[in-house]
Amino acid sequence: MIMAFFACQEDTSKLGSSLTTGEISITIDTTIYNLHARAISLDTFDSKTGNLLIGRVESPEYGTLDCSFVTRLMCSPNLQIADSLLLPERVDSCKLIMGVGRDEITGDSLSPQKLAVYLLNKQLPSSIDNTFDPEGYYEPSSPLGTKSYTVSNISSSDSVFFKQQYIELSVDLKKEFGQEIFNKYKTDPSVFQWPQTMAEKFIPGLYVKPVFGNGCLANIYQLYLAVYYYTKELKTTINDKDTVTTLENVARVAVPFSVSPEVLSSNKISYKPSEKIVKLNNIEDNGEIVLTTPGGYIASFDFPAQEVIDKYKNKNSNLGRVNDLLLYIPADTLATSSDISLVTNILLVKKSEYNSFFDKNKIPDNSTSFTGTYNSTTGNYVFSSMRNYIMDLIDKDTISKEDVEFILIPVEITSESVSNSYYGSSTSYVTKCVPFTQRPSLTALKTSEAMIVFSFSNQLIE
Repeated sequence: MIMAFFACQEDTSKLGSSLTTGEISITIDTTIYNLHARAISLDTFDSKTGNLLIGRVESPEYGTLDCSFVTRLMCSPNLQIADSLLLPERVDSCKLIMGVGRDEITGDSLSPQKLAVYLLNKQLPSSIDNTFDPEGYYEPSSPLGTKSYTVSNISSSDSVFFKQQYIELSVDLKKEFGQEIFNKYKTDPSVFQWPQTMAEKFIPGLYVKPVFGNGCLANIYQLYLAVYYYTKELKTTINDKDTVTTLENVARVAVPFSVSPEVLSSNKISYKPSEKIVKLNNIEDNGEIVLTTPGGYIASFDFPAQEVIDKYKNKNSNLGRVNDLLLYIPADTLATSSDISLVTNILLVKKSEYNSFFDKNKIPDNSTSFTGTYNSTTGNYVFSSMRNYIMDLIDKDTISKEDVEFILIPVEITSESVSNSYYGSSTSYVTKCVPFTQRPSLTALKTSEAMIVFSFSNQLIE
């Protein structure tokens, strides 16, 4: 039974010295390797990542970035709860409220900004990307509202500031818009039962764009519409002699719409890299590639798989086992006036699978795609084990270009941890991997100094 078990294994692991005799060697090969990476201009990309960007930043080192966004709206059950109280004539005001994370600001938070909110007048295309131009989808001369602001809490005390998870941007919209929402709900509530129905029959969505300011970019992680209204309620007051009952106005708020991952939203991102970055990335084989976000540049290179395999096969042995294969790429950021830093995670994916990886919402499988996480102590991106990848190539007669050509792209990783109370352990699983668009970033990869660590064992049977 034991022999049958080992015969079914697909890797190259073999029996131990208790059953065979011979010399066993363990090799850990560490090689500094020039990846000969090539920069790829990424002008068009999927910007439907759930991060809504607003603002402009400009830096001599980074370049110029201009961001706005379009979004459909998710219906809320809030209206149904307050059904009998929603009288259009009692609407007091209407606001669009956006939450900006305290750590989700690039540039000068005190820089004066101004944005405008527009109502879309037709359906957004499903094939939308970062180059989508909303012209023709809204009326530029009729904004729902405008807002002059700075994304700072300078008016808050320190104790208030540090307790707040986000900075709130509140945009006053036309009162008539709130009245129209209440009136539509009264006359045809079925429109609000499904986002697609509402988008087709009532409100296709919103377009939010910067109209003034420079030097600050905000990442909006929360957006909802609030309609403020009042109801008439009886209030009884008892004094020394009499009981007085009066009809008073009571302030209320309804939240008919919000933005959520279930509805279509996309950033309009226009990025022009600086001359410095363009020059660095256009010098052939200069040993350094600058990755940028959102958009701009990614990179490709050919992994030296054949050289790795030759080291394994050239050992004079009968039995062998691949233990692990790791890739380290040194990196740094470029000093900028806006404190633009590098990204935490980079995806390494076969070029032949690059498009399908994001189109099909895949996660790294450690066979054709891998995650590299930046280690600030060593200054390297450390890519997860590539053992399965090299194992798949060891027995191939010919290694093709498709087998070795890879793409490097900054990504956002979402993971979940599952705890085992019995063993007192916790395991983390990647649940989402999408192109990084939360903020501007500059990542200078020193591709001529990449390090490949290949470990394997061999046994020569006597």
